[in-house]
Amino acid sequence: MEPISGVSYRMVLMVTCLVCLGFSVGMCSDALIKTVVSNDDLVYSTKLKLVPTISGSDWDSLVMQSKVPVMILFRADGCITCRAIDVVLDQMSLEYADNVFKFYRIDINKESDIANRYAVQSTPTTLVFIQGDEWARVPGVDTDRLWEIVREFA
Repeated sequence: MEPISGVSYRMVLMVTCLVCLGFSVGMCSDALIKTVVSNDDLVYSTKLKLVPTISGSDWDSLVMQSKVPVMILFRADGCITCRAIDVVLDQMSLEYADNVFKFYRIDINKESDIANRYAVQSTPTTLVFIQGDEWARVPGVDTDRLWEIVREFA
């Protein structure tokens, strides 16, 4: 069997990048793969998180008192499907800045009181709040529904 040529090797790396991006970027061993992965016009760095993780102490000021709709991803660190939604939320935050929509993450393991208050039983679960009231709930990985919700306000 012939060794893989340089072109084939690059193709293998790109496939690995896309697989890792969707599931667990941390499992990649190549520094280049971990640094930057290009997805259309979005350049996604594994060290870059565009959507901040908030704590319970920030909840009222950032979510309940917000003048614009807020999308919150309830997630857990060990949740592989949550990482797929992370990428989608980062894309949304680039397209729809703070003046149209706000996006946050919250770790249910660290902020279990908030997760219990809103009866979040599984991850990922995404909630949308408008003027402090829960307006929509999207359990699981339904990225089409998330985009549909955000576009309603654009």
